[in-house]
Amino acid sequence: MVVTEKELTKLITESVRKVLTESQVKIDNFDKVSQYLEFNDNGDDFYFVQIIKRFKDNPNDDKHQGNYRNGAWYLYSWRIHSADELMALKPQIIQMCEANNARAYITINSRSTKETDDYIKIMKQKLGPGAKNVEDRVAGVPKDGPSWKGQRMRLFLDIDTPDKNIWNEVKYILNMCGIQTLYEYETPSGGLHIVLPNKEERNLYYAKKLFMKFDKWQDKGMLATVHPNVDGKVILYSNVDTKGY
Repeated sequence: MVVTEKELTKLITESVRKVLTESQVKIDNFDKVSQYLEFNDNGDDFYFVQIIKRFKDNPNDDKHQGNYRNGAWYLYSWRIHSADELMALKPQIIQMCEANNARAYITINSRSTKETDDYIKIMKQKLGPGAKNVEDRVAGVPKDGPSWKGQRMRLFLDIDTPDKNIWNEVKYILNMCGIQTLYEYETPSGGLHIVLPNKEERNLYYAKKLFMKFDKWQDKGMLATVHPNVDGKVILYSNVDTKGY
């Protein structure tokens, strides 16, 4: 069989991508994250930490066991009320991640204890017996839109490629648009997350339009090579043996 130059290039590219995205990379963001935790004086707010075991990282595990939903098992969670509390939990969080090939995530924005607990009561009444894990689901759900204007302002750019040329171009676009960044980290799958402080930054709309160039100017939404994730969760700790994004 004769392999053409085009076919050979494709095979090499796919092999390199597989090596880059199937790897084990330790990520410890405790110090980075703890620097940017913000709490109100009234003591009402908290950050939500959750240990998640993804099926993509554990494809041989039984989906019918545990509380599997939406591609993952949700193993444990905490409400964090201070940076000191987060750091005190670090050994326990790491141990649980290592034992389960799981990742620890933390919400990028704080939540209101009162608002969260009030909504949990509403959801339990609405769902009845089907209200499983509703406490974690309400605390972790991202919020955006007019009703949350002025709250949960942080977001991160999810760059789903190991191509550092794209990483550098994204940073160039952010700098060109005068958009401030807080911190960044490489993901277990070889991508990059860049945390931004303000979803209402006036030049962010323009920057998002420029990011479309990485997808041949097509709007692919959350499947785009570079897309914003508003009020999502960032990785706190991970040392998973991953199989991809």
